[in-house]
Amino acid sequence: MTNRTWAPWMAAVFTLGAGSALLAGTPVPQAPQTGGPPRLIVVLVSDQFRADYVTRYSKQWTKGLRRLLDQGAVFTEAAYPFFVTKTCAGHSTIGTGRFPASHGMIDNSWYDRATRRSRVCTDDPSATAVPFAGGAARERHGVSQMQGWTLADEVRRHTNDRSRVVTLSLKPRSAIGLAGRPGPGVMAIWKEDNGPWSTSTVYAQTPWPDVDDFVKAHPVADAFGTTWDRMLPVASYLNDDDGPGEGARAVFPYRLVGNNNIPDSTFQEAWEKSPLSNAYLGEMAKMLVERQALGQRDTTDFLGVSFSALDLVGHTTGPRSHEVQDVMVQLDVVIGDLLATLDRLVGKDRYVVAFSSDHGVPDLPEQITADGGEAGRIRTAAIRDAIETALDRLIDDATWIANITTPYIYFAVDRNERVETAAGGRDAVTRAILSVPGIERVVWPNEIRAADGRDPLLLALRRSYFDGRSGDVAFVIKRNWVPQATGTTHGSPYDYDQRVPLIIAGPGITAGSYKNAATPADIAPTLAHLAGVPMTQTDGRVLREALTRPPR
Repeated sequence: MTNRTWAPWMAAVFTLGAGSALLAGTPVPQAPQTGGPPRLIVVLVSDQFRADYVTRYSKQWTKGLRRLLDQGAVFTEAAYPFFVTKTCAGHSTIGTGRFPASHGMIDNSWYDRATRRSRVCTDDPSATAVPFAGGAARERHGVSQMQGWTLADEVRRHTNDRSRVVTLSLKPRSAIGLAGRPGPGVMAIWKEDNGPWSTSTVYAQTPWPDVDDFVKAHPVADAFGTTWDRMLPVASYLNDDDGPGEGARAVFPYRLVGNNNIPDSTFQEAWEKSPLSNAYLGEMAKMLVERQALGQRDTTDFLGVSFSALDLVGHTTGPRSHEVQDVMVQLDVVIGDLLATLDRLVGKDRYVVAFSSDHGVPDLPEQITADGGEAGRIRTAAIRDAIETALDRLIDDATWIANITTPYIYFAVDRNERVETAAGGRDAVTRAILSVPGIERVVWPNEIRAADGRDPLLLALRRSYFDGRSGDVAFVIKRNWVPQATGTTHGSPYDYDQRVPLIIAGPGITAGSYKNAATPADIAPTLAHLAGVPMTQTDGRVLREALTRPPR
């Protein structure tokens, strides 16, 4: 255990030993209640938060998540109705109220046929990184590939750019998916992969002073050498700490260090995968609410915070792990502290908040099989080899596959037409893919485009399909199978990936449990309705059943 001291605010949400009690929040005064639309719209997202985490683990929560469950409208059946359940697709759906087939952000990345390379969803060659605190940033992120408008965009348009928009996350695709277009008063903040905090020239030409000062005053490196251990007593956590498939080192406690005893990229990765990264985002959000006077002016502002630690941890240790549970225990405190700050600065009855997730995640296959179920791992290289072999035999010896980004296969630019026109070409590809263990089904684009709702899987694919970006043929993985060698990942049309929490709380909302069909695409139109902001294009609906009816 290091003797290094670190920022006191971190200690409030990141305990350094087992058995520590949850820290009670300090009561805060409430601003007086006023009528009219909310002064602040708040969208909180916890990356990779399965819907059933609420039923599994909510007894461990006593602060912010508990408050949202008790005081919000909780849509227990909420789910994404599209296929490719990934971070970029989910955040853009929450941000726009539209499905990927409409907003175009179909995946975290896709194969770009023009450049013949994989393209990140927020890739913008015209953008230049604008790092904070003098960091060395290199990534180029922007919103140019998103189609349509976000709720934050519509709020700004409605108020003639008097509104302020602030979004922040570890991931660029999360912050940008919520923020939308650049403009006066728009701040989109992210952290480069194991690198510095940054924005880009799409949003600012120079660092915003408030963010710059915060990052300088709170360097991530201050956490070097600290230890992540469980906040609650060990007996409070379900399952074993070292479950099947979690990996040799996936046990508490975790010491946040790097190679050669310096805070290098290895340390940065460990920090990002700990509750400290969520705590940091919570503190930055609180600072910006105060410094930017969000919700404290004569207009409606927008705050979006996406917490990434649960996703980064969950990919390694899976949904049953103590790590996943503890990230949520500590996120509960972070959100509680943020809501208390909003109560004090904005007023409890002057803001409305939505909480959801971008996707879920399956259990580790090793844990499914240990329970007697069917599960496994798929090698995408095996899919590639099977197709190449089949087409070499049928047509000629060539390189046929340019890229595989689950669930899509992209043929080389000059090969797709030959597959389509060769006698038996499609059938050969279909048989080759189905020969790989763990593959359920093969679907071609004409089937996707013709989907009419009678086949739920085809309809889910159609809602994820975007011409020019989606692949030349899709494959459907069997339930509980994972397309990677270790850990787990998401992106399927199954309930464990599609179902997420959806909670809305604040003035105009009647608290309770709602079993109505709902989707995160409903968040934007519902919040827009509460704020009196028109949204002309949306695939979601206003969740009217949860709206408070005016007295007769």
